[in-house]
Amino acid sequence: MLPKSRIFSVLLLGLGVALIAAGLAASRFLDFEPRLPLDLEKTTWTLTDDSAKSQVVTGEGTSAYEGPMTYQLNMEMQDPSDGEQVTVRIGESAMRGDSGELADLSMARVWSYPMDRLSGQALDDATLTHTLGSPTAKVTVDGNWMKFPASTEQTTYPVFDPYLRKAVDTVFEEEMDIDGRTVYRFHQEVEPTNLATLYPGQTTTIFRNEDDSTEQGYLFHKATRDFYVDQATGLVVGMDVAIDDYWGDRTGAGRETQFMFEGKTSEEDRSAFLAEAAKFPKPAVGNAVRWGTLGLGALLVLIGLIGSLGAFSRRRG
Repeated sequence: MLPKSRIFSVLLLGLGVALIAAGLAASRFLDFEPRLPLDLEKTTWTLTDDSAKSQVVTGEGTSAYEGPMTYQLNMEMQDPSDGEQVTVRIGESAMRGDSGELADLSMARVWSYPMDRLSGQALDDATLTHTLGSPTAKVTVDGNWMKFPASTEQTTYPVFDPYLRKAVDTVFEEEMDIDGRTVYRFHQEVEPTNLATLYPGQTTTIFRNEDDSTEQGYLFHKATRDFYVDQATGLVVGMDVAIDDYWGDRTGAGRETQFMFEGKTSEEDRSAFLAEAAKFPKPAVGNAVRWGTLGLGALLVLIGLIGSLGAFSRRRG
């Protein structure tokens, strides 16, 4: 009969082999990649401007508005979803004043599309709802938008502009430490662009000149944006936005303001998003578990091998 020390050593050997197998398989069965959580709680980016400008369209015509404006982006996670992707519904709105009434809604759009939870890339065209009573449109969402790739790099990313309905290069500017997390700031510059050349819709008008002649007008979009991105997860945790949409002639010379807004997310909102980013799965934890399991398994195998060869047996005189 084998000595108890050898039996124990064989058991250690078996346990060590099992731990090594578990460590090697951990990356396959345990997901520690910082994918966008399906239960993300903070999903609304709110920006305000006390002196925004816009056009108000009523049954009596068009009038100019200047005063407080709230611009919001809200991202909801919806089904279908799985371990790799999720359907996101991004609502975009601009509201005059603080009444919250439908009559003060300056603009509203809703984008729905499947997104890769790790890279933030769209996996198919978006369904766009932009005007009550109008049919939806299919739009290709190229680049990233409210979610950059996890482990964001200090490089240039194409980031979607919902006004252009296409991506614009967004350049890395600086690394910051906010609330103990690494945050990258990216800057996007959108040159004045005639939207009528990009897609049909409410992008043209007719100007009436002083001599009663008429002239074709076009809607132009100009913007600058700064995106504050949590480096580990790619989550956009804050934005600075300046939008200047105006009606101009063929040369791009402005004639009337359509929408002018300049605002940023608050420090409180940014901290709330960073707290959400801290809840994402952490690759470092996964690596620690994997290598810890492999290391412990290797140690037990070594002890088991030594013991099974009789090194721990009592010598008899």
